[in-house]
Amino acid sequence: MITIKSYQLQDVPVLEVVEATDEQQPLPLVVFYHGWQSNKELVLTQARKLAHQRLRVVLPDAMNHGNRHQPVSRIPSFTFWNSIQGNLAEFDLIIAHYEQAHLILNHQIGVGGYSMGGMTTGALLTHHPEIKAATIIMGTPNLNAYAQLVRQHATKHHIYFPSDLGLLTSWLDHYDLNLQPETINHRPVLFWHGTDDERIPYAQSRDFFDRVHTAPYAEQVAFITGYQAKHLVKIPLMDKIANFFDYYLN
Repeated sequence: MITIKSYQLQDVPVLEVVEATDEQQPLPLVVFYHGWQSNKELVLTQARKLAHQRLRVVLPDAMNHGNRHQPVSRIPSFTFWNSIQGNLAEFDLIIAHYEQAHLILNHQIGVGGYSMGGMTTGALLTHHPEIKAATIIMGTPNLNAYAQLVRQHATKHHIYFPSDLGLLTSWLDHYDLNLQPETINHRPVLFWHGTDDERIPYAQSRDFFDRVHTAPYAEQVAFITGYQAKHLVKIPLMDKIANFFDYYLN
């Protein structure tokens, strides 16, 4: 039986999903991030599939989402980037909580996410060598390319954005996996992206993979194309994600 525990970790509302018989036992830990304008409850199906593989799963609400919902700024992408930055800032807090409780088995830590959560995952890989395996689902590893796309859209449609938005979000340069792909450092990373994704361009993920996959540091990077798939995760993909983390963390 799967148990779902809700708690607050400082500012972060969290769901912990785990097999009831393993609740007090050290297990590999997977932190899984939801997408833009979603919440932790909407990734519970994925979490249950992971928990069935004897993994402890943590689902945080990003800033401005779920129990932390706030109005979205009318400045294009400003709240979006703020939400990802919050995920990055709070990751250590989550890991430290489980380390101090001695609930992470053999330092086996995985991270994954959908869409905005996938972008969070790629950004975390650049600064957290303790992550052992990762899945980037429908999320671009090229943060700056996506930011540029948003700015182009705003200009085309005469939507106001500050001229120095690039400076205001300059932290992206330090967490952009596309700018420092060597930080993958031989770790298993699974990409999935649909060719007909209407929100985050398929090409941003595919071009990154095509550029790096022959490099030694990317020897364990894999890419699954969802042919004619849009910005949506279906059950067979959830199973693949669960099997991926089972294989590399257990």
